[in-house]
Amino acid sequence: MDAQTLKQQIAEAHQKSQGDEGYWLGMTAFRYGFPLLEMHRSLWEWHVDTSAPTHLGAINEIHHTPRRAEPKDTYFVTPIVDAPYSRTFVDLSAGAVILSVPPVTDRYFTVQLLDMYTNSFGYVGTRLGDTVGGDYLLTGPGWRGTVPEGITRVLTAPTPTLCLLARVTILDDDVAAAVALQKQIALRPADPATPKPDPTTNPPALNWREKDGDPLDFYRALADCLSASPPPAADAGVLGLLARIGVAPHRPFDPEALHPAALDGLRRAIADGLHDLYADMPFAGPSRNGWVMVDVDTIGDWGTDYFSRLEIAQIGLLANSAKEAYYIGAILDGDGNPLSGEHRYEIRFGPDDFPPVDAFWSVTMYLNPQGFLVENPIGRYHLGSLTKDLVYGADGSLTLYLQRENPGPGKEANWLPTTEAGVLFRLILRQYLPTADILTGRYAPPAVVRVDG
Repeated sequence: MDAQTLKQQIAEAHQKSQGDEGYWLGMTAFRYGFPLLEMHRSLWEWHVDTSAPTHLGAINEIHHTPRRAEPKDTYFVTPIVDAPYSRTFVDLSAGAVILSVPPVTDRYFTVQLLDMYTNSFGYVGTRLGDTVGGDYLLTGPGWRGTVPEGITRVLTAPTPTLCLLARVTILDDDVAAAVALQKQIALRPADPATPKPDPTTNPPALNWREKDGDPLDFYRALADCLSASPPPAADAGVLGLLARIGVAPHRPFDPEALHPAALDGLRRAIADGLHDLYADMPFAGPSRNGWVMVDVDTIGDWGTDYFSRLEIAQIGLLANSAKEAYYIGAILDGDGNPLSGEHRYEIRFGPDDFPPVDAFWSVTMYLNPQGFLVENPIGRYHLGSLTKDLVYGADGSLTLYLQRENPGPGKEANWLPTTEAGVLFRLILRQYLPTADILTGRYAPPAVVRVDG
């Protein structure tokens, strides 16, 4: 082998290694960073971009939706229908904020607090005995102020900005009663002199999702978001890997510093990451009776389980911790076939088969993979323990009918309309305040059974 050939082979091997390493590190960045970017994108759309269909208004003010979720609501995927939402992002960089909640004694309610890495770090609500109403102090990392008088509890966010999501359940279809309580959940600065926060100081994390956008914008946005939302110490290992491609807090991403083959690998990683996320990953994991179970020890408190955090960010960005609510999903029937609108299905809960919960349970229908509610002629998107007028069997059993057409007299009350023929759907079984039987895996719901042959 002459020297020129050897030199060429070495150059080709180097280029391949650069491309392979760029791809691997790019996939690592995508799996780690996607949930963080989705949180910052949501903040921007809720509080900055007035043209966004999901725009709410001012940051640090709770925005109440005075109705159940509907198919037109796309502010996040797999919305709950059992309760109207109240939501906002809260910027704590200028000072602490007081959360006020009313007495809620006749129904389940929760105020969920998430950091920008989608960890549910704090709650106020029924589970914690917060039924008499009160004030709660929300503080950012490193806060050293004085706790005002009358504060029930201090909740410290791991990141300077948090997301607040409140749910007050609807009983007996009385939406107005739930809304009246919902509107009493409010925020105010602990110090009235605190200046109003400017949400435009948060990175938008938008460009990389545009149809004709540059995939490298993902890495630019990730570096910006890491600066705005400092990562936890436990992430030091993965941050060391990301630094090898120039993604780090307080350092703009510079593609000019990387080998062209590495940049090609980074671009391929974003394309493949998105494909895997929307085509292959939803509801990956062990299943029982066709329902995919998630890890009760990590959901909502992710630690370094970045893969699970990524998966849940796609199917339910603002997931609760399992002790508050345990969600499981189905995209397949009990025989392993995709759920689709041209077929008829049943879910039969025997007298002893109902989810063992201390609050409520419900089954909700969504488009698959989009995760939005399914439009249907009767405006019904879920059924569950809070649903009025369900028809139970003489033995106490309950059969839910999942199909596009009305199942007929005697069954309509238990009918959950599906998608059109050929359109896939998914189901989410919500189990609020799950008991030990659920959290330890002793309970599994009945399968979704196809009944049209």
